[in-house]
Amino acid sequence: MSKKEDASHFPILRGESVSESGEFSGTARLVCKPEDLDREWAADDIIVLGDDLESFFTENPKALADLFKTVSVVIAEFGESLGLFATIATEHTAIGVVSVRDATHVLENGMHIRLEATENQCDIFFID
Repeated sequence: MSKKEDASHFPILRGESVSESGEFSGTARLVCKPEDLDREWAADDIIVLGDDLESFFTENPKALADLFKTVSVVIAEFGESLGLFATIATEHTAIGVVSVRDATHVLENGMHIRLEATENQCDIFFID
């Protein structure tokens, strides 16, 4: 197995899956401030929420619900397995992943990634 093939078998990030299970491949879209939410999302966009947005979504749960209405997958550096994020992700039958440390530092806008979400875990892989 070449190094290139080998790299796609090991996750670059790991978090806690808090809603739907499944696999999804798409394009990472980093959201680090509330203004970044004001845009159109593509069907394959995987939204990556920075840690600084936790208080924004706590104060504005409708903004989080609106996000889950338009995309299938949201990854957050913050959140808990039984918190607001998990509840809204479950309500919208979307894949929600919390506690993904340094996601906005490891992932880049436009990066192609694949994730595998199972009962309580989600592994995120780089696709070249």
